[in-house]
Amino acid sequence: MDVSNVIDVKISDIKIIKQDGSNVRSDLNSANSQEGLQELADNIKVNGLLQPILLKGVQGKPPYDVIVGQRRFLASKMLKLRTIKASFSGKIDDTQAMLLSLSENMCRQEMNFEDTKNAITKLYKHFGNDEKKVKLHTGFSIRMIRTYVKIEERATPKIKKLLSSGKISTFDAKRVIDASSGDNKKADILVDEITKLNSYEKKRLVESGSTNPKATATAILKDAKQPKLEETIFINLPVKVHKALAKAAASLSVDVEELTLNTIISWLKTNDYLVD
Repeated sequence: MDVSNVIDVKISDIKIIKQDGSNVRSDLNSANSQEGLQELADNIKVNGLLQPILLKGVQGKPPYDVIVGQRRFLASKMLKLRTIKASFSGKIDDTQAMLLSLSENMCRQEMNFEDTKNAITKLYKHFGNDEKKVKLHTGFSIRMIRTYVKIEERATPKIKKLLSSGKISTFDAKRVIDASSGDNKKADILVDEITKLNSYEKKRLVESGSTNPKATATAILKDAKQPKLEETIFINLPVKVHKALAKAAASLSVDVEELTLNTIISWLKTNDYLVD
């Protein structure tokens, strides 16, 4: 795909066609996104468009669809510009277009849960439920792919609604799914309580629910809240180490504390300092 040919395209010739799923972002009407668009528009007004957008369609035969650069396109519309710098993707199918859009958006403004889940699960199905192919084409970790697929396939409507509204994290959604052992009623009870638990209690919630699949939600919660013999230590980490942990945790779809604990346990076991 040659995108080196950049031309001025009439903004009136460009449409955002959501139905075909080429552009994975759908959250641009939120208050935060509108504020970000205004900031981008102000920047374009001062500095010009620093990077052209990528269009799908045949040059000279509008309307064209935006594959990469939807925010730049909308910001330019806000400024009432007549044209925008753009390249054409050439012949490209919807899956290739979605991969480009997904990569662009994940590397820029963070996508919301719903858009990310829909894109990953759509690719997962396209590649015959082969998570390794999704990883190869997107760079996402296997664990992250599995988390979103699990949520799509096993989360209750209530869990999905709470996720989409940002009231619970993907980490907590996955914990509830694992702890409920396929019982939707149990899952809906646990999801109302999980945000009230600390990280250790959440871990015990999953352990209790998965090892006792017939236990009630009340019993699982009671067991999770039981005091256990644990010690709390504080570690002063260099900024670059903390950033690396945060990046790894996001990639693996776990929280930083859980990743840190698992890493320490793994090292201690590997070097025979900790025995099960």
